[in-house]
Amino acid sequence: MIAKIFNISAALVILCFLSARALAEEKLTLEKALALAFENNPRIIESRKAALAAKGELITAKSFPDPEFEFEVGGLKHNEEGKRRANLDSFEIRQSFDPPGVRGLKSEIAKNDILAQEESVRQAWGEIYSQARQTYSRIILDKKEIELAKGNLDILRNFYSNVQQRLQSGKALKNELQRAKIELLKTENANLVAEKALKSDKAQLNLLMGRAMEVGFDIEEELKEDILELSLQKLIETAFINRPDIKAEAINLDSKTKNVRKEERKRLPAPFVGFGRIREDFEDDYGVIFGFSLPLWSGNRGELQKAKAEKEAQWVRLEATKREAAFEVYEAYLAAELSEKQLDLLKKSLEEANELLHLANLRYSEGEIDFINFIDQVRTVTATRVEYYESLFNFNSTVTELEKVVYSSIRKEAYLQ
Repeated sequence: MIAKIFNISAALVILCFLSARALAEEKLTLEKALALAFENNPRIIESRKAALAAKGELITAKSFPDPEFEFEVGGLKHNEEGKRRANLDSFEIRQSFDPPGVRGLKSEIAKNDILAQEESVRQAWGEIYSQARQTYSRIILDKKEIELAKGNLDILRNFYSNVQQRLQSGKALKNELQRAKIELLKTENANLVAEKALKSDKAQLNLLMGRAMEVGFDIEEELKEDILELSLQKLIETAFINRPDIKAEAINLDSKTKNVRKEERKRLPAPFVGFGRIREDFEDDYGVIFGFSLPLWSGNRGELQKAKAEKEAQWVRLEATKREAAFEVYEAYLAAELSEKQLDLLKKSLEEANELLHLANLRYSEGEIDFINFIDQVRTVTATRVEYYESLFNFNSTVTELEKVVYSSIRKEAYLQ
């Protein structure tokens, strides 16, 4: 009686523990996973800090140059009485200014740097978005492969029982039982591999979301067979408008253009103004100082030549980035188009495979097909099911990659910001 009560208590404790663990596991939707990655991913946070640093550069660019202070102390030599009569003979305060228009151009260039850093944040998010979404889809695939492996296990366990019964009745050979056992063990191994992959992918998604890899969660979403209506020309145009790298290069070209104008302005006189006071034995006076500096010897030709060369190089870089982007869109478009056609073919194969399995079970139980034929047909069905879901995952992956290179949601979702 005591042992029975102990067993019941232990079962209740285990049940409560499993229930609490199930409740503790959050249900993680794709939208929530991407939102967490956008807020907490270390690379995104680092990019945001870089953008904040660029705002500090704007403060510096908008400020005037620091003023200069000059003091002259006299009377340090000993007099006839052997004493020093040190005193402040004069002091001067001077404030320099940039040549006309230079300070405004420096501010505009600094603002462009902020915009370029903000595009870097968007570019980093595009890559994290792609990784997080693909990892989320892979988790769905892992769960589906575990489900298929368990279903296959049930089929082979029933088959193994049938072979045992046929062996006992003399209708099967011992090597058929051994072969059935081998197939059963292979399927159990496939299940273990899928479970390991699921744990690994969950840990990776946690890291992408900026949290500890052991945080438990579960997902209930399924991979979708989206119908795509794609126009290559439209996708390329969208990429040119939305891609952060193209926008950043265009901003940099604008900065280089403004830098040429800034260096041209630096060939003008740079004024300064100051205030001074002279205190000596026979003079006590105040004065205002005006003046300007001239790039007399070089005419700022070196910096101007450098700025023009950098502008031309930046224009070449922008055009090259556009061409590379167009190729990336073209390549991703072809991959998405191919994966969509492959998915359609495998969907038809899956329908045939399900019918094949039903007939194989029926015919083997009635003795119409032999052991080898049954095993071969079960393998075909299993492989077809796995290939279908892998193709569905591949289709979603190629669409995600296409969204990344275009930087726009093909599936009419608002995840890319």
